[in-house]
Amino acid sequence: DMMTPHAPSPSSSALAPPSSNKKRRQVPTPAIPAMTPALVKEIGGKLYPDLTHQFIVALTSHARNLRCNAYSKGAFDGAVRSVVALGLFLRPLRSPEAAKRLKGVGGQYYEVLTKSVKGAGKNKKAFQPAVNKFSSVAAAGLVALLELEAANPSSLGSFSMESLLGKINDLLDPRCNANLNQRVEYYLDANNIDPGWLQIKKLISSNASIDLDLPFIKERKRKDACPSGRMYELTDTGRAMAKRLKLYARTLVESGPLRQLPDTTVDEEFGMVTMSMDFREGGGGGKSLHRYCDELDSRGVPYVVRELKVADYIFFIGDKLAPILIERKTAEDVASSLHDGRWERQQRNMRKAQFVLGGGPARRCQICYIIEGDPSKRTVHGGNVGRRNWSQSVDDVENAIGTLPSLGFSVMRSKGHLHTVTILARIVSDVSWRANNRSIDAHFNYAQFMTRVKHVSEEMGDPPSDPQHQNPAPPIVVENRRTAASSSHASTSAAASSGIDAASRDKSDADDDDDIEMEGSAKNSTFDEGAARAQLEHNEAAAELRKLSIAALKERCKERDEKISGKKDDLIARLLKPRKPEILILRARRKLYVPRVPSSNAAIMVALVLHHTPGSQGITKERLMVLAEETGVSKESMSGDGGSFYDGWSGVKQLLDGDPALVRKEKGFRYSLTTQPPNMCGIAVAKALHKLAHQEGLCSTPPAD
Repeated sequence: DMMTPHAPSPSSSALAPPSSNKKRRQVPTPAIPAMTPALVKEIGGKLYPDLTHQFIVALTSHARNLRCNAYSKGAFDGAVRSVVALGLFLRPLRSPEAAKRLKGVGGQYYEVLTKSVKGAGKNKKAFQPAVNKFSSVAAAGLVALLELEAANPSSLGSFSMESLLGKINDLLDPRCNANLNQRVEYYLDANNIDPGWLQIKKLISSNASIDLDLPFIKERKRKDACPSGRMYELTDTGRAMAKRLKLYARTLVESGPLRQLPDTTVDEEFGMVTMSMDFREGGGGGKSLHRYCDELDSRGVPYVVRELKVADYIFFIGDKLAPILIERKTAEDVASSLHDGRWERQQRNMRKAQFVLGGGPARRCQICYIIEGDPSKRTVHGGNVGRRNWSQSVDDVENAIGTLPSLGFSVMRSKGHLHTVTILARIVSDVSWRANNRSIDAHFNYAQFMTRVKHVSEEMGDPPSDPQHQNPAPPIVVENRRTAASSSHASTSAAASSGIDAASRDKSDADDDDDIEMEGSAKNSTFDEGAARAQLEHNEAAAELRKLSIAALKERCKERDEKISGKKDDLIARLLKPRKPEILILRARRKLYVPRVPSSNAAIMVALVLHHTPGSQGITKERLMVLAEETGVSKESMSGDGGSFYDGWSGVKQLLDGDPALVRKEKGFRYSLTTQPPNMCGIAVAKALHKLAHQEGLCSTPPAD
């Protein structure tokens, strides 16, 4: 039944994840459609080679040129750092856009990466080292020490510089032109800057601006141990990385889709489903496609990028298509589609596809739009959305979105791309749960699906006239907590303004009304009595506050750290809300910074208190932004997609400043809440903000104790 939501799966009852830090069971990644050559051909889209080693060779050559000029020292160091990051990255990179998003690879080298791809030529294959060979000194150095350990178990794991250089040269592919062929003295001379040996120094350093658990190598100075007086050994983290590198080098990477989840295991909640997304999503690889893919990677969602003929997102259960089709559009996309006519054409194609996947006239297939962003925040000069020459006002866009349910589409609203990826991850989880419980029908593979769509008559794409096919439920319930909170505040204000009238009613009349509504079970009767009593107390409190002057009301609001602006009804509404946690009021009185709810800083702190265990390693900025978006506590999208020039990280300095600070920045650009002093630390404030977010109706995750 498309008219009502199905019973939600346990994993999709809320946008925010559970507060537990325990990892759930991992299962093998499902055999995604991209792995089957026949299906890849059916879906369409070309295959892309792994360009990682092409990029490494280009950047190594670029670094050699930069080292000859004093003003290029910073660029030289960045190029070497990029080579290290690429050399230790154990996933294929099939475009310069994907490479430049890798942490440690500077965006200033994008032109170098692009030229390296163009220089390969159409008929030339991208460079890949031979099996068990490497293109970067960083990777070869780690594996060299690992193999020296295996060959010399009695050496206590420490090896001379001479032995290390020789082993590195054995492991480097000679075609990459990265061999360390000079004498040892050359690399020890401070006046010689070699991009190859500097990679080893990066692995010794603990601050290489790379998101890795460095250092990987220890350097010890022992004059009597060897001619160079330098001995090297692997750290525990370096040894683990070396083992992964050695395993990764055993096979050549084949051409594949532009992006796909590279992990061999996924969380069990995703283990049944693979999501296929259109390669034009987010404007394609040159714009925001990789941003969406990065977020899917961070969540471990099985996905593959292909060229889709219908919809932006489809879901495979094995090789069969689930009856769910998703089209994502930003506010500007809606305006553009209305302008050029794609709006109705895409809808017609999706309804035809729904007829096929949904079992004919029954149309048991969910077709849905994800609308990303607020049209009112994407206006240009003249008040039009997106571009002035599209001639689409905010009302035009909102009206078009508002008519979608009557045209057979469900609608889910998203604040920005982080929120969109959260919604998609929940859909994948829900489809997997339903497939595991055999409560979803999937009959056609992609080839069968497209063949049938081509032969469906055009009238099957017409808007539905049957009411049972209109106003369908979305695949999952997406709560607009901000809207809900606003409605709650509006209703509170309205109740305050009418409090005297409600309180002055004859109590016997209220009791008579209660008697009418309390017919039924004893449980419902008790609930209604409690609700009626609470409403009566609320009205009496509003009436008492109404007797006070505006000055007195403002004084009470100030004492509770509430706004003191607005009309009398606004002041009363604020006083009728539950009181803020005392720690927030106390900080405000002491003129200390208190994040507002809702706000991005409040979302960051709530995410930290939910997902970080004190004393453990902090959370990276990228992961923290995702978790903060999922809390629902931010006023705007954490990704900054709401029309602002700033994203949700812009105000984090306020959390890091102060005495005491609320958030601590740790080694490796990781963040955690402060723990001292106990009554004013970041953890205490974050728990209070979490409680306040619940009072405001902004967060569904249970409050911390």
